Amino acid sequence: MIDTSIVRVHQQAACIGRNRRQSMGRSRGGLTSKIQAVVDGNGLPVRLALSPGEAHDVQLAGKLLSRRKSGSMLLADSGYDADWIRELATKKGTWANIPPKSNRSDLICFSPYLYRARNRVRPLL
Repeated sequence: MIDTSIVRVHQQAACIGRNRRQSMGRSRGGLTSKIQAVVDGNGLPVRLALSPGEAHDVQLAGKLLSRRKSGSMLLADSGYDADWIRELATKKGTWANIPPKSNRSDLICFSPYLYRARNRVRPLL
């Protein structure tokens, strides 16, 4: 399971100059960071990553999903609905159960029943 949560950055934690290593970005609410987490079936974190708040969810998905085990299932929200993520999951021997975006033209196999298990990642973030 993979998911993202946005966290507001404290005013005094703002970086000096243009230091991008601190993963802070501007959004409508001010300085924010995104915490992206991959968890196992029990809800325990496997991999964590930080990105600037304005970055799209899929930017770090390749790095986070690079160590997937064969035979596992990838549960993610529709923000991760990209062809290259599905191809990466297939190459790793996993099945991607991601709901299709509303603008997707081709049909994708998706199980709403299995998707309910994704709620285990939300309490972590």
